Amino acid sequence: MGGGGGRLAGEDVDGAVAEWGCAMKFVALVLASGIFVLGVVGCGGGGPQVEEHAETRSVPTSVPTVASTRVPTATVAATTVPTGPQLSIAVAQVRDDIPKYDRDEWRHWVDDDGDCQDARQEALIAESETPVTYTNEDRCRVASGSWEGPYTGERFTDPGDLDIDHVVPLANAHWSGGWAWNEDRKREYANDLSYEGHLIAVQASANRTKGSKGPEDWKPPERGYWCQYAVDWISIKNAWELTATESEAEALAEMLDTCEPSRSLSVVRVESSQPDAAATPTTTPDTGKTYDSCDEAADAGEARVRGSQGSGRGFPAAMVPSARDGDGDGVVCER
Repeated sequence: MGGGGGRLAGEDVDGAVAEWGCAMKFVALVLASGIFVLGVVGCGGGGPQVEEHAETRSVPTSVPTVASTRVPTATVAATTVPTGPQLSIAVAQVRDDIPKYDRDEWRHWVDDDGDCQDARQEALIAESETPVTYTNEDRCRVASGSWEGPYTGERFTDPGDLDIDHVVPLANAHWSGGWAWNEDRKREYANDLSYEGHLIAVQASANRTKGSKGPEDWKPPERGYWCQYAVDWISIKNAWELTATESEAEALAEMLDTCEPSRSLSVVRVESSQPDAAATPTTTPDTGKTYDSCDEAADAGEARVRGSQGSGRGFPAAMVPSARDGDGDGVVCER
């Protein structure tokens, strides 16, 4: 996973298509279906290449029922990497009325195959360029290996210097449509090892600088990795039916312009779906028990629940009558 070439180095692009892509063309078509297509395609030296498709449709929010399995990623459509010069992504506005992001809902670093190695350890093992060593004979935790952090190009032997990064951060996935997913689907996304570009070992400090930012606000310091990063980002969003913002798509097009040969981005505009009652978090039924304080409820082992307004979890207001429900969502002492 070198900073310069990455996983795209061996890809072949049809010569005729590449030659066609380098002849500047402007296309304006009105199709019988009523979809307006506006396309501008140019060579790498001409700046980011974006083709725009204005289409009115809703982003699907229905989530198929996911059966409980040892390896939930098997139920997810495979992430495919486009090999041609043209990539596409759906663009929609982020609504301000979707449920707030709660990291606790995206359970990650689980051991789905029961071999004692959670998703973080599995990623470290898969990406090490040399056989790893383990902390003990149980082989559950990695002690050392050899990794190249693609964001900075630096090399590491201590896994403690590395984070396993969700290339498309959990919070970004939430804002892009993942808010409507059920618990199983969120867990699958948070631990997906089926696509090598989904979870990657990176320098911890670089990952923490990135945080939940999209490419419009953060790009890898190693410019030679931009092409691979953009292709991975787009592939993940398409596989999980997530949308991008306008500025996000523009940044991705800029990064694709560093590919050899240059690649272009087709933008399909879609409508954001409105949250419905099924997607709105609900509290647990009142058990009839009451406590003088939230500390008493916590000491008694009562489960915290999430309300419809706060970003944290608390207790039903009826359980702790003395506590103030500042946002009026029926949950108090949220944190």
